[in-house]
Amino acid sequence: MIGSLNKIIDKEEEIASTEVRSKGISLVAIDVDDTLLTEELTILPAVKEAIQRAQQQGVTITLATGRMYRSTLPYAKELGLALPLIVYQGALIQDSQTGEVLWHRPVEKKLATEVLAFLQAKELHVNLYVKDHLYMEKLGQEGSDYIKLARVPVTLIPDHRALLAEEETTKILAIGDPEKLEKLEAEGRQLWGDQLFVTRSKPFYLEFMDRRAGKGEALGFLAEQLQIDQQNVMAIGDSYNDIDMLEYAGVAVAMGNGPREVQKSADYVAPTNREGGVATALERFVLKNF
Repeated sequence: MIGSLNKIIDKEEEIASTEVRSKGISLVAIDVDDTLLTEELTILPAVKEAIQRAQQQGVTITLATGRMYRSTLPYAKELGLALPLIVYQGALIQDSQTGEVLWHRPVEKKLATEVLAFLQAKELHVNLYVKDHLYMEKLGQEGSDYIKLARVPVTLIPDHRALLAEEETTKILAIGDPEKLEKLEAEGRQLWGDQLFVTRSKPFYLEFMDRRAGKGEALGFLAEQLQIDQQNVMAIGDSYNDIDMLEYAGVAVAMGNGPREVQKSADYVAPTNREGGVATALERFVLKNF
């Protein structure tokens, strides 16, 4: 992160200092939901224009999201992104042009079975993800709402345990009441904190991945592959699952619609997703330097 700047910038001299040190941004990783997208799942014209201008000026841009690859790819194509995409909270990096998998960290079968039993005992809706396919035991309101958001097909199966006996899952996602999931997140970290990466991408989504996953870890791998120094990487996100990515980046930008805890992890707080915060961040830290 940049020096010892306050986590939420509210002084002109701090903003100026950040701008000086952030010159030379070569790689930008942008979260998708509630960051790139509005609540209507659209990209504002100003955001799209800023991303395209940055690419034209030689800046490399990727998406870093908890979404599936197939759910993320349409937005990458809309923006004309050619870089591998960081998906499943960093458990998978897959090339947006060729489909080549560069990095995959599935959940070990034994741990996946333990987590599944833990979540089922709490009577939560559970999603499994195998080879970029979505599996549910039943649809219900939670499943229907998820499909509307992700815009992907679902395969209904009678028993998740049978699937896990045969296949590795890239991610396990539970959907439920935010207060309940907050408690279960703490419990899950206590049980598997040294073996799994446990996070919430939304207040009502609790996710379990391999401990080597995480957007920050994946972004570091991608930057290394591209031979880009950490200080020349910028990350933009809004939620708890973005914190490790913000902590990795040379320039960390939180969205104005994000929780206070996430904003404290950033060097700069941009306007909300409805106000085109991504465009504002790119103008301030990337495009201004050309």
